[in-house]
Amino acid sequence: MTFKRFVNVIEIVVLVVAVGFVVELFANEPGGNSGGAAKSGPGYDVYLANCARCHGQDGQGEVGPKLAGVVTADFPNAKDEIAVVRDGRASMPSFKNDLSATQIQDVVAYTRTLK
Repeated sequence: MTFKRFVNVIEIVVLVVAVGFVVELFANEPGGNSGGAAKSGPGYDVYLANCARCHGQDGQGEVGPKLAGVVTADFPNAKDEIAVVRDGRASMPSFKNDLSATQIQDVVAYTRTLK
């Protein structure tokens, strides 16, 4: 009887570990996060350091407008979005003295993946 109870406990532990593993797979999948964008890479790093304080960590908008799901509609041509990041517009500051052209391109590419 004790052996059967031991086996039942092991089965429960294995089931809990398997469920936890599946949950972690979905939580860490680039397309499975709340922002829909890969949460790594140069564009993401630049975004977190320079944009998230106004636009929110996942582009949901805070002080600045929402980017997630709307930035490509607002800027169908990525060059137009690059110009806004580089030169600023209204309350959006210019980043031409803070970010390199490559960093601006990386962050624009990242924001265009936010869902």
